[in-house]
Amino acid sequence: MEKLRVYYFILGTEHYYKEVASPEEAKLVIDSISSFVNAKVDEGIFPDHCSTAGLEAWDDEENDWLTWYDEDGRDFDEYCQNKGDELND
Repeated sequence: MEKLRVYYFILGTEHYYKEVASPEEAKLVIDSISSFVNAKVDEGIFPDHCSTAGLEAWDDEENDWLTWYDEDGRDFDEYCQNKGDELND
């Protein structure tokens, strides 16, 4: 089984990582974090910010986390766009 983790970076803060079991779980985690952070910005609790998020896979040969690609060579953003509404159900 592939070892996966989500990353969520907000400029000027500590990076957040969470291991996940699948790209579908990664989408749920990223959407949840984004909704929370955006709500706090709207409430004036967090300042407006620059952030990025994505999915990484562990590579035993490189002994490091690398950008995740599906079997068709798509990165996580492309994968989510291709899956569309399936991931939003």
